[in-house]
Amino acid sequence: MKTLLLTAALAAFCGLAALAQPSPDNFDLKAYYDKAFSHYVAGEYAKAIEQWNMVLRADPKQTTAKNMIEEARRKMAGSSSDLKGAFARLVQRAQYADALQKLEELLATDPTNPYYVAAQGRLRTISAIAPRRPSTSRAWGAAADGISAWLGEKADLPFAYDALRYAAELAPAERAFPRLVAALETEAPQLKLNDTKPENIAVLEHKKEKALHHIYDSKFYLAVKELEGVLRLEPDDVTALKRAGSAYLQLKDYRQARSSWQRALQLSPGDEQLPEYLKALDEAMPETARPEPRARKGARKKAGSGS
Repeated sequence: MKTLLLTAALAAFCGLAALAQPSPDNFDLKAYYDKAFSHYVAGEYAKAIEQWNMVLRADPKQTTAKNMIEEARRKMAGSSSDLKGAFARLVQRAQYADALQKLEELLATDPTNPYYVAAQGRLRTISAIAPRRPSTSRAWGAAADGISAWLGEKADLPFAYDALRYAAELAPAERAFPRLVAALETEAPQLKLNDTKPENIAVLEHKKEKALHHIYDSKFYLAVKELEGVLRLEPDDVTALKRAGSAYLQLKDYRQARSSWQRALQLSPGDEQLPEYLKALDEAMPETARPEPRARKGARKKAGSGS
């Protein structure tokens, strides 16, 4: 892949150089490409990216420059993997002020990286409100999960919004949570505009209710999405597990349906519905998808271990 990209880039460069009477724009592109390749060959990837960005400012249709920027960033990711790992660990530990410092070191290696730039703005806001997670409470656990989703390379803003609002419900006296919610709403106002939760309904209760309506409407993928969001924050929510099992069954994801219902039964052994659900699941499953009885599995294992 690298060889192909370099060949294409060099071909584009040579094509520019071969023009008999280049226009001023073409001359500028040639100069940028020339400098970019010199930096690239020298391992100065940030400087090469800067020159290729100059190409794109002059002509956004230059696919060669776009491809070479991606290639240079892959090179830089390899050389800065230790920094990136340290940054990820600091976010995971909810040490946001320290994570911001580490991110700024990453930005020094790749100043135009769109993820680093976006994460820097978010972390400046977050660390100004909460430099670090101040406690191990459930509320701060939910908030930390939400902030991690907010800061992810593939940011999950709807989950972050639910998690931060749930944290605010768990600890109404904690001033940081409403400020974090407001900051997220400022960045992504569509979250509040598209929200259907009534003021007097708790976040997770609303999600479970939405999931139930999706199940009634045969929108099983949407139901699963809502319930997975609940279970990310409260893995032991029996109602969410039961409804998730129902949605997975309709999607013919028998393994997930069984896992959800078995977990719910462990948490609520007195539930009279769950054994019936599991029995119905066994009847609905194709023969080949049914779990092997333990006695037969043990006998087969014993036979297989013989000489």
